Amino acid sequence: MMSAAPALLRLLTIIWFLLVLYSPAAAAQTVGSVTRVQNHAQIGAKTAVVGTPVQMSDALRTGANARLQITFRDGTLLTLGENARVVIDRYVFNPDQSTGAMALKTTTGAMRFATGRLNQMRNKDITVSTPYAALAVRGTEFWMGPIDGHHGALLLKGKVRVSNQGGAVTLSEPGQGTDIRRRRRK
Repeated sequence: MMSAAPALLRLLTIIWFLLVLYSPAAAAQTVGSVTRVQNHAQIGAKTAVVGTPVQMSDALRTGANARLQITFRDGTLLTLGENARVVIDRYVFNPDQSTGAMALKTTTGAMRFATGRLNQMRNKDITVSTPYAALAVRGTEFWMGPIDGHHGALLLKGKVRVSNQGGAVTLSEPGQGTDIRRRRRK
């Protein structure tokens, strides 16, 4: 016959594991942190300040005349210009398995992106989607956003493929850029 103390201890252990496993803190993976802020910016519903943790599925937003820089765990830098909105859909950095992935979704504003150690992973998949085009990133530093009433992308380093319903172009030399027609992706 089992005594009550070991049964209670097992029950409390199971409850503790369930609380830890299903707690919001366990569910939200920190993927980086805020390293620079100018004027008003938000991470989810929180006001962004240097050191604010950034987690998967967070919506990053900037206001008028604002800038926000996020440094991801691998050293990737994402800088948002004014009135920008980006959501972190996916982030994986596993140097032990040489695997890295990042998927960002931007709806408004300009951004500058510079890959960190994700670029060194053997298996990597880095994408940025916009309402107007998708960008496949390969060891890249680039700028993209609104310019003179339309959207564009400018390669600063590496290589990036920009595609939408109108076609595709690969930018492979620093200084190359492309205009992105304002036709929305379906």
